Amino acid sequence: MLSESNARHGRFWPQEDKLMNIFNRILILGAASLALAACSQATKEETSEAANSAAADTAANTEKAGDAIETAGDKAGAAIDEAGDKAAVAASDAKQNTGEALEEAGKDMQKPN
Repeated sequence: MLSESNARHGRFWPQEDKLMNIFNRILILGAASLALAACSQATKEETSEAANSAAADTAANTEKAGDAIETAGDKAGAAIDEAGDKAAVAASDAKQNTGEALEEAGKDMQKPN
């Protein structure tokens, strides 16, 4: 049996309003889910871009650090070479001075008293 309200609106089932409400809720939830999924994808892409940018920055900074370490190593090597050269000169000078001192001592020993 059709109620007068349902007959006026062309509805054949009395539960049609309930079904429409459920259907509308499903559509709204589906649309919200799609919106969240789209937002989630955009968030994933932004996160990926940020991670790639951070990785590129890290690589650039690592390269700069490597260059700085190499430069410091070169400077340390040059300083060690210079110190070695100075030590060799000092040792040669000391040897020369020692030889001269021994020669003088020998001359002094040969002098008559």
